[in-house]
Amino acid sequence: MGSLRTLLAIAVVFAHSYGFIFVGGRNAVQLFYTISGFLISYVLVERKAYNTISSFYINRYLRLYPIYFAVAMFTLFVYMTSSAAGLDIDFFQIYYDAPLAANLLLLFSNVLIFMQDWVMFAGVDNNQLVFSANFTKSEVVLWPALLVPQAWTLGVELTFYLIAPFVLPKRRVLYVFIALSISLRIYLIHIGLGWHDPWTYRFFPTELAFFLLGAMAHQVLLPYYRTKLTNDRLEKYARASTLALVIITITYWIIPVSEPIKTTGLFIVFLMLMPLAFIFQANRKWDQRIGDLSYPIYICHMCVIHLINVLFGKIGVTEKWFYGMTAVVGSVCFSMILNYYIGRPIESLRNRYRTGINPSRLPH
Repeated sequence: MGSLRTLLAIAVVFAHSYGFIFVGGRNAVQLFYTISGFLISYVLVERKAYNTISSFYINRYLRLYPIYFAVAMFTLFVYMTSSAAGLDIDFFQIYYDAPLAANLLLLFSNVLIFMQDWVMFAGVDNNQLVFSANFTKSEVVLWPALLVPQAWTLGVELTFYLIAPFVLPKRRVLYVFIALSISLRIYLIHIGLGWHDPWTYRFFPTELAFFLLGAMAHQVLLPYYRTKLTNDRLEKYARASTLALVIITITYWIIPVSEPIKTTGLFIVFLMLMPLAFIFQANRKWDQRIGDLSYPIYICHMCVIHLINVLFGKIGVTEKWFYGMTAVVGSVCFSMILNYYIGRPIESLRNRYRTGINPSRLPH
């Protein structure tokens, strides 16, 4: 699934720089959730790669935090440099205008990642930090004060990690949580709230279903395919399924079908074929290496876009397609540097928390 994860990351880069390309930003994020659910179920339930829950937590945090922190510090440096050069940077003004409680929330989430998704449900009213059903309707809009604003998804991801060791190994509990999550989404849609951002894909209780459906694909579909298919057929179907998912991901945006039907079909196909794509990746290191770039691409791309805005503003480039392609190329190049100097060295540290498994067989 490495190539697929990187394509999804690139779809998010396009969403923030050019527009709807591939599967779009929201679909890409929610597909990431399903893939994460599948992979975490694999390491916890099938491989039992951790002796203790704390070792699982430490390992996952090491996967996310070093690259995040490097990008956050680089972004802060870029903002400080831009501000010193006379550019208007909202980041610093928000801290000046926001109340103390909001500043503490922002500082905590910027430093530790946790609760970045909470910022999307926070606002300022009468100079007080309050819960907000619409984060754009606030005396001070808070989210631009996140150094890595797209990292709100990491807050959702970390919340899933917190409950995963207690939910994924127990099939009945998993089913109950899926039912509750889907029911809550239906209720929010029924009352009209579920159609609007941030409730569409930033609210963890409703997004939990995507993680758990991914876990079900691992626990139900993967054993079924392994049982029903011979090794030769399994390998053949794995290749075909991966190719099909890549083609669907790339061409989704030009398929002439209404969006609700198309989106439903997208997730059904992904869930059905994801176990086979996992088998494809497990036997191909080149696919794993491409996948290693997906997280750095996702984390660094907003900083890259800021730098491109500054550069293009100075030289007067306005072509949107060129802007989007430059953002993708810049993000890929930056991610290769991050992965080489931070991601790979951290792997040796992460391996200390894994037990009874060949690290090369583990998804990153």
